[in-house]
Amino acid sequence: FSDGEYMAGQLAAQGYGVTEEWDAADAYILNSCTVKNPSEAHFHTLVGAAKATGKPVIVAGCVPQGDQKSSAWDGLSVIGVQQIDRVVEVVEEALRGSTVHLFRNTKKDRPGLD
Repeated sequence: FSDGEYMAGQLAAQGYGVTEEWDAADAYILNSCTVKNPSEAHFHTLVGAAKATGKPVIVAGCVPQGDQKSSAWDGLSVIGVQQIDRVVEVVEEALRGSTVHLFRNTKKDRPGLD
């Protein structure tokens, strides 16, 4: 399964409908695991279009993980690649008007070999 399919399954299991119809969405989850142009540029274009709707926007995947402090994520909820299992929690908070940034810095979080 891809990360997008996994997140869609998690949401569906909690009763959320998943649509690819842009206007029908109550919130947007944009997932990208490409950090090369032009794919990254297209991802940022989609983020801008989603922000313009005024609906909650959640970004996930390698692009936000690779640039965690980017101002592009201001006002958005962000799910790092190691946190996608928490997508339902993030969507619920986004629908309440909150923003959540979930990242795991893998080097810091690894247990020592002592």
